[in-house]
Amino acid sequence: MNRSAPDPSSEHDDGATSAELRVSPGAVAQPKRTKKRTTVTFYVSDAMRNRARAAYRQTSFAERDTSWSEMLNKALLAEVERREVEHNAGQVYVGTDEPLTPGRPIGY
Repeated sequence: MNRSAPDPSSEHDDGATSAELRVSPGAVAQPKRTKKRTTVTFYVSDAMRNRARAAYRQTSFAERDTSWSEMLNKALLAEVERREVEHNAGQVYVGTDEPLTPGRPIGY
């Protein structure tokens, strides 16, 4: 096989040959692991809690949840990403450790 001429049968959709494809270890997306974890407390009705727990019990294996906390993190992340798309042109909101204003916003 002639190494200077790429084999057309090895071409990918983008026109690159397998010899030209290189993936550096840093280019592969790795899950971000937060070193510091914190507890978040919020209120939910008994019915909502029970429904969520039932969903977790019935689907945790299929969804590959390692824990109840992981499922709740996935749900929270989905809502945060939805709001970033809806209200911030898909850009990530930058967070701080500053406490939230207590209570319900006026008008709700």
